[in-house]
Amino acid sequence: MLNTQWLHTFITLVEVGHFTQTAEKLFMTQPGVSQHIKKLEEQTGTSLIKRIGKRFELTPAGQQLYHYGLRRQEEEKQLLGQLLADDPFSGECHLACSGSLAMFLYPHFLDHQQNHQAISIHLESAPNHRILEGIKNRQFDIGIITHAVTDQYFDQQKIGEEALCVVVPANYPDEKLDKESLYSLGFINHPDGKHYLQQVHLANYSDSHFDFNKVKITGYINQLNQILLPVSKGLGFTVLPEKAVDHFSFQDKIKTFSVPNTVSQELYLIWKQHRPLPKRYLQIMNMITQLLE
Repeated sequence: MLNTQWLHTFITLVEVGHFTQTAEKLFMTQPGVSQHIKKLEEQTGTSLIKRIGKRFELTPAGQQLYHYGLRRQEEEKQLLGQLLADDPFSGECHLACSGSLAMFLYPHFLDHQQNHQAISIHLESAPNHRILEGIKNRQFDIGIITHAVTDQYFDQQKIGEEALCVVVPANYPDEKLDKESLYSLGFINHPDGKHYLQQVHLANYSDSHFDFNKVKITGYINQLNQILLPVSKGLGFTVLPEKAVDHFSFQDKIKTFSVPNTVSQELYLIWKQHRPLPKRYLQIMNMITQLLE
């Protein structure tokens, strides 16, 4: 990496055009200016100026370095301005949440971006462990997860709850409330299917033991917007968060099966502890909190 001080001396020399005057402008000695230029030439491995008596001319390499230095100075000036400004309506926002929440929140984020087009939203659908890893390695700045964490690495805020829905075909008989009737229909599995079904089972059926291996599986799909499609065709039931169910296109082909005890997931907004977030994230976090309260 080029030495910033030497490069600054070189740029000043090119613009002033005289060693002595450059030294005076930089509060240096003339030998000091010459030493900086010599060290910069050693660092770049090429001659930067050609001395002609008391004057000098830039070599082709010197011309190239001078223009590079000007660009670098301008970029640094712009960066410093941006750092000082911390515009609440400008910059990139990197965040992650579950697929069902992404379906619900993304249109609201786009509305915010439409109103403030200097904002750039980067949203990723991910499971809890992936969100935590992403915040640790700075891939995401904020995330929404479905359980509290004890890791001191994070700050968190509970922002709401989301019910888990047992979804059956629209023509499923309402009177068949028992576990055996439901399970005989068959389960449409998905990446979170086992976890969701276990929570519903333990909350509603007297036997505390849950053996997923004994559940009749009639399908598997890992695309969130497709999970309810086999349910709508009468091929089984599944368990999904409420917002994922609400976004399914064929609402007349499915219905929510009423279980005695509704199971809800707690929702936590999470970010890296001791890491001040830019002001633009405050707008996003306030929006999330209002939408999910």
